[in-house]
Amino acid sequence: MKFDLTIALADRPGQLIRALEPIAKNGGNIVSIIHEREEPSAGLVPVSLVVDFPSALNLRRTVDELRRMGIGIIRAEEIIDTSRLTVILIGKMDLKRLANAGVENIRIVGFEVSNPASDDACLRVELEVPTASVEEALDAFKRIAEEEGALLLSPI
Repeated sequence: MKFDLTIALADRPGQLIRALEPIAKNGGNIVSIIHEREEPSAGLVPVSLVVDFPSALNLRRTVDELRRMGIGIIRAEEIIDTSRLTVILIGKMDLKRLANAGVENIRIVGFEVSNPASDDACLRVELEVPTASVEEALDAFKRIAEEEGALLLSPI
């Protein structure tokens, strides 16, 4: 599991290597690191890391240990891999129902509505969905479209 971990280190030699020890000890593998020494604030330097841990428990143990060492934690959260999908709905649709489809972490990032001469409107919706939930999101949208009497065109 990948996590975004941002810490605040004292602007002194050796602080970064000191902070990396609990990460390694708890099974963390550093994917990327950005050390922003150019803009220290109150003698502290923000360091942003992407760390691959075996589980969220390993992250919690690392965060607890860093805090005990006096290292400030600015952010510690899981990075959720997402996919972008575009679906087209033909017919009358309630956009609120799509936004509340019951799929966690789904985000509507764009939509376009056209109102042709016929009674059926066309709605193009661009979504950001956790990669692991793509099928669940498409199933939920298909169900909502059926309930609303609309036609859903989705990616193959």
